[in-house]
Amino acid sequence: MANITLPEPVWIASNDALRDACVAWLEAPYLAVDTEFMRTNTFYPVAGLLQIADQYGSYLIDPLEIDCWQPLADVFVQSSVVKVFHACAEDLDVCRQLLGVVPQPLADTQVGAALSGLGASMGFQRLLNELMQIDLSKEETRSNWLQRPLRHEQIQYAIADVHYLFALYPVLLQRLCDSKRLTWFEQDCERLVALAQQEEPLEHYYRKVKLAWKLRPQEQYILQQLVIWREQQARLRNVPRNKVIDDQALWYLARFKARNRDQLAKAGIKPAAIREDGTTLLRIVSDADKADGDCWPLQLDRPLSPMASQWHKQLKAIVQRKAEELGIAPDLLAKKKAIEALIRSGFPDGPFQLPEGLTGWRQDMIGNELLLYLKEYRGGNA
Repeated sequence: MANITLPEPVWIASNDALRDACVAWLEAPYLAVDTEFMRTNTFYPVAGLLQIADQYGSYLIDPLEIDCWQPLADVFVQSSVVKVFHACAEDLDVCRQLLGVVPQPLADTQVGAALSGLGASMGFQRLLNELMQIDLSKEETRSNWLQRPLRHEQIQYAIADVHYLFALYPVLLQRLCDSKRLTWFEQDCERLVALAQQEEPLEHYYRKVKLAWKLRPQEQYILQQLVIWREQQARLRNVPRNKVIDDQALWYLARFKARNRDQLAKAGIKPAAIREDGTTLLRIVSDADKADGDCWPLQLDRPLSPMASQWHKQLKAIVQRKAEELGIAPDLLAKKKAIEALIRSGFPDGPFQLPEGLTGWRQDMIGNELLLYLKEYRGGNA
């Protein structure tokens, strides 16, 4: 990280040191936070380092040495302390797994950058260069954060992320205030917290399997039961889902109602997995196949019809024009799924209802306009 001088970090490698630091952090107006973790062969992220910066310095917290996380959990839910991240989705997974809480109130500078017109999904390195003309190296992103001792380059990388994130946050806030979009930012960050706190029911996971909509309701029920089992096993074994069985194999088992081990092999399941889980998989398929129709889920939505697809294209064009006017990415204003959900809510004759993704500030900026278009030109009674 050439030409950059960073402060020496404060290492926190004991429960007592963490507790003492948290006493001070409870009084901070905001903290810059980042995490480093490994997740190559596990279901859950394995934390290798937590970084925090406040007005006094930067701190590196060693999760390999600490086992009492309650003081930090208290800080992360303290309503007077804003927790600042950049592109926080995976960091929130780490916090939830390690601390049992989702940090709130939350500020995600990637979201702020997008809302202020700097571009969607902007990396921290680029954002820092854009707003503060600082060039950071990202060479250590894929480092082994579980090794000890950490190399000097890893430490510098870890410090830099939170040191400059702490400095960048008020600059970005001012930009959002100047553009009168601070409320947008606050709403979107609150939504990130709400989404992270939601525990999706296991019975919904099958909806994520590609082409699940092609299955009949009974077959979808078989797929649902297989996916529930796969999710439970991935968590129990702490391995990625596809290490248990991949989506394509699950779809095949549901579609053709596998009856024997030859059909398991034809689905692409490896011999070792058949030996370990074959009997269980065949039992799940058989039991689900015999289940009463009252258990079957509702048929999943098929792709939009040609007419509805044309509506989607027209609404997308409206979003595109409005996004250009606002100077933000169209997908930030209205995601494809939100537009589709709006159309499905009343197709073809209305009334139409705004989905959650088009509420809040988006309702004023684009949602009402889309509803009006559908009312005047499509539904008549939207």
